[in-house]
Amino acid sequence: MDDRLIAHVLREARPGSGERVLVAVINNARDFEIARTEGWYRIPVKRAPRQVGADYLAFYLTGRFSPTQRHRVTYYAPIYAYRLARRIELLPDEPDHPRAQERYFKIEIGSLRELETPVVSEKLRRITFISTTLEQLLHAREIRELWEKPSYRENLWTELSGQE
Repeated sequence: MDDRLIAHVLREARPGSGERVLVAVINNARDFEIARTEGWYRIPVKRAPRQVGADYLAFYLTGRFSPTQRHRVTYYAPIYAYRLARRIELLPDEPDHPRAQERYFKIEIGSLRELETPVVSEKLRRITFISTTLEQLLHAREIRELWEKPSYRENLWTELSGQE
């Protein structure tokens, strides 16, 4: 991602309607603890989804967690700010990490909130990022329900503009 695109992503990342959710993967306890206690999450710029901007960040916990936590989204948090930082600045105890000098989006979040009903992955899928809405997150029971469906307005625009 070049600097112009990064600047665009950071501009677009400003809080919006209060409805946008980015579901991100957490695959180790340390990263979950950082989110829970320090209030931030990181995404490598090179691997960031096209739409990083959201109002909430939700966490899909992988198979490395306990059976009662793994393969599900149980927690989410409001997003307060986006910053750009090198990995070494975020994790100074890992100076020799191969990606220590690479740039990351540091997403600053509020306190974790627990979903009333976790969103489980009944069929194990490789998940990276999912853009969804707060309404879908709060009502979904299975992970496939999180993928956004085109809105009526988007469908109408596509039809009127002759795009496929």
